[in-house]
Amino acid sequence: MSKVYRQSAPLRAEIESTAVPLGAVALWNLGQAGVLVKGAASRGANVPTIAVDPYLTRSIEVNDPTTEFVREYDPPLQPEDLSLVDVVLLTHHHDDHMDLATISQLHRASSTTRFVLPAPHAHLLLACGVAEEALVLARAEEPIQVGEVEIVPVAAAHTAYETDAAGDHLYLGYVMRIGGVCIYHSGDTVITDALVQTMRGIRPQIALLPINGGDYARSKRGIVGNMTAREAIDFAVDIGVDLMMPNHYDMFPNNRDNPSHLVDYLFHEHRDLKFHMSAVGERFVYFP
Repeated sequence: MSKVYRQSAPLRAEIESTAVPLGAVALWNLGQAGVLVKGAASRGANVPTIAVDPYLTRSIEVNDPTTEFVREYDPPLQPEDLSLVDVVLLTHHHDDHMDLATISQLHRASSTTRFVLPAPHAHLLLACGVAEEALVLARAEEPIQVGEVEIVPVAAAHTAYETDAAGDHLYLGYVMRIGGVCIYHSGDTVITDALVQTMRGIRPQIALLPINGGDYARSKRGIVGNMTAREAIDFAVDIGVDLMMPNHYDMFPNNRDNPSHLVDYLFHEHRDLKFHMSAVGERFVYFP
């Protein structure tokens, strides 16, 4: 039984051919925390297509055949398929988010694609052959302008805030303002008072949040936790989002929580919050 709604050439063709209406955005689920975002391009406007945390290989299990992190389905796209993307946002250095195999193959296929990543991790991409001019170093709260899109990095705590000697955060989320739509991709994080205050001020319309949680058994095996489904819903309500989209629950059987818990909690406590649980390879078009 396939676990992917659309993949390979048909998915790439759909992404390329989708004409996003003005005032809307289209999002494609790439699996795990990966998403591709395309905005509306009015005449003469430079609205880049953006991917966040694409893990499109099996590099984790190839590099370590003993790993428990074995992906449950094939990648919906090949790395070179992302040559249609102008910008790749990378939230942190864990392999399912900053996959050097995906990044290096994409860079060889498209020298014009730019990679936005936490400043402390630039050496990782340089070491795998990515040209320095292709890197954009991200620091929390310092906006990055790419064409008509503003990108604001937001510090993330996975499960605590960590900085390097220069004070730059190792874990980031990203706020994307695309054609009047504000999207927040949290990366891997737990909820902190500082994050709540920051995001209350921003009030994104869409929040893409992890729901795999964490527990003692996984922590003992070195698996770093995230917010739970219930925490993600409460957080989305607290910061005033219009639509919550869960992620980080579908790829690895050893590091997930049942997404039905999210639906159950929404039904009983927050029926007024919109949510959408995307199939891998599915296109979802959001109108405010």
